[in-house]
Amino acid sequence: MVQIILIFIVAMIGYLGYFWPIANVQRPLVMGMLTGLVLGDIQTGIIVGASLELVFLGSMAIGASNPPDMNSAAILGCSYVITTGAAVAQGVAIGVLVSMLMQIVWNFIMAVLVPMLGAKADKYAEEGNTAAIDRIHVISGLLETVPLAVLTTIGFYVGSEVMEGLIDKIPSFITSGLNYAMGIIPVIGFAMLARMIMDKKTACFLFLGFILVAYFNINIIGVTAIACILVAILLFNGNQVQVVKGEATGHNEF
Repeated sequence: MVQIILIFIVAMIGYLGYFWPIANVQRPLVMGMLTGLVLGDIQTGIIVGASLELVFLGSMAIGASNPPDMNSAAILGCSYVITTGAAVAQGVAIGVLVSMLMQIVWNFIMAVLVPMLGAKADKYAEEGNTAAIDRIHVISGLLETVPLAVLTTIGFYVGSEVMEGLIDKIPSFITSGLNYAMGIIPVIGFAMLARMIMDKKTACFLFLGFILVAYFNINIIGVTAIACILVAILLFNGNQVQVVKGEATGHNEF
C-alpha cells in the first residue's frame, strides 16, 4: 500500500513538471530514478529510464500535437522490470505501449475538457469575476494531472502484464487508425506552428532542415547543432558587416 501511494506521488510530480519551467522532472530519466527509489532498486530505475530517454529524446509538443506520455512510460516500464526481473528491452516495450494509450487520454482531456473550462473562464472574465477565473485555473491544472496520475497508479497496482493484455485486446483496426493518426497529427501541428512563424526570411531554414532530415538522415540533435552554427555565423558576420558599413560611412563623411 505504501508503494502504491508513493508511486502516485511520483506520478503527480512528473505530471506537475509540465507546469514548472525548465524543471524537466517529467523526463524518463528522472521518473525512472524516482520509481527505482520507491521500489528499492535505483540502479535499474536509472537504466530503464535512460533507455526510455533515448526513445523519447526527440519527442516534443509541436502546435496542437502532443508526444506520447513519458511519465507513465517511465513509471510502469521501470516498475515492470524491477518487480518481475524482466529484461530492460521488455520494460521499454511496455513503456512505449502504455505511453501511446495514455496519450489518447491526454488528448481527450486537452481537446475536450480543458476547452470547456476555458469557455467558462471567458464567461467569468466578461463578468469580471476574478475569483472564479482563479478557480478555473486550479481545476484545469488538477484535471490535467490527477486523472493521468491515478491511471498510472492503477496500472502499477494491476500490473504491467494486465496493461499489456488490455492493449493486445484492442482491435487491430483501432490500433492501425491510431498509428495513422499519430503520424498525421504532428504534421498538422507543425503546419499550424509554421504558419504563425514562417515568412520569406525563415522559409529557407525550414527547407534546409527538411533536406537534412529527409536526404541525409540527420536526427533532430544534428539539425539543432547545424542550426546553432548557422545562427552563430549569421550573428558574427552580421556584426562585422555593420561595423564595416559604419566605418565606410564615417570615412565618406570625413
